[in-house]
Amino acid sequence: MKRKILSPRTDWQLEHQKIGFDYFNLPSLDGSIYWSEGIAYEFTLKQIEQLEDAANELHQMCLAVTSDLIQRGNYPDYFQIPVAAIAQIEQSWRQNAPMLYGRFDFAYDGRNIKMLEYNADTPTGLLEASVAQWLWIEQVSGIPNRDQFNSIHEDLIKRWKTILPRGSHVHFAACQEAGREDWGNLEYLMDTAFQAHLQVSELSMENIGWNGQSFVDLNNRPIQNLFKLYPWEWIWEESFSQYLSPQSNWIEPCWKMLLSNKAILVELWKRYPNHPLLVETHHFDPQQKLSGKWVKKPILAREGANIRVLQDGQDQGAASGSFYFDDYDKYGYVVQKWVETPLFSGQLPTLGLWMVGHQCAGMSIREDCYDIIGNDAHFAAHYFVE
Repeated sequence: MKRKILSPRTDWQLEHQKIGFDYFNLPSLDGSIYWSEGIAYEFTLKQIEQLEDAANELHQMCLAVTSDLIQRGNYPDYFQIPVAAIAQIEQSWRQNAPMLYGRFDFAYDGRNIKMLEYNADTPTGLLEASVAQWLWIEQVSGIPNRDQFNSIHEDLIKRWKTILPRGSHVHFAACQEAGREDWGNLEYLMDTAFQAHLQVSELSMENIGWNGQSFVDLNNRPIQNLFKLYPWEWIWEESFSQYLSPQSNWIEPCWKMLLSNKAILVELWKRYPNHPLLVETHHFDPQQKLSGKWVKKPILAREGANIRVLQDGQDQGAASGSFYFDDYDKYGYVVQKWVETPLFSGQLPTLGLWMVGHQCAGMSIREDCYDIIGNDAHFAAHYFVE
């Protein structure tokens, strides 16, 4: 695993605009922008195979833990699962409601892989991971015998065909005030569904209505299938959640609430203690005696929010790159052993391994000079050589 400096492509900004990746130049804290043109990480084929196998194994481990929790009907308090959501979680699991996609975050030093978390409900960064970095590998010069671990686009189209019959209508929704990144991801997923011969339309979550029998859009058209870039835990805090039923086909399915909750890391460690792909993780208890360096993470949060460093149980302050948001403070926390990974030219990379259905379909990389990969961390392309 090497960090390489390469020549920028001619008109690379225009190439991004052509595919709708118009948020490539969002500002970062260090004064640069989101997309790092001229930066790439090089892997060997063996390393790529190792990462792919790890993601597939971890996904199956997560499914096994989910199955156990649902079969026992036992959801530990530290999951903070709303009582009203349990029936929908269990029904969607037993009906085999299909998932579309998800993203593991890995720490990796070229040899050892550690799963940091599973973004299983509302992961973003998809357009740049699938199309933008594939265009980069096709256009960049100076790298002989190169390839990229990336079949995300083709696999998404195939997955839609598995999930829904040809010609089905799918509504796509996100929060009205969500940023361009969220809407860019939503529009990209709409395009993959359209290429899978589905009918598509978009609206904001705020504009979803109820006509007394079904959810409807602004044209009073029933919403039979909904892809929501909106977290399940927020949905159960909304009054309209009372109308959810097994007939509501919402993607991702409600059982993904268990995987997108960092409490799943606690359950994984209990079931697979000392597994080489896992990081020791426990429910946060202020009375617990902790030795060494740990991070305290909210069970439900995004973009690296509310993460703090603990040393021998003592709070050392916010992890660099993290920020505080009130809403993420109310659900509870886990503690995860600190993972030491090497810096590459002063940058700390986190690998995103993308699951489409139940198979790993590709990889993306975010890097930053901070410990936590936040909303404005840089996207760097990757390639491998045989």
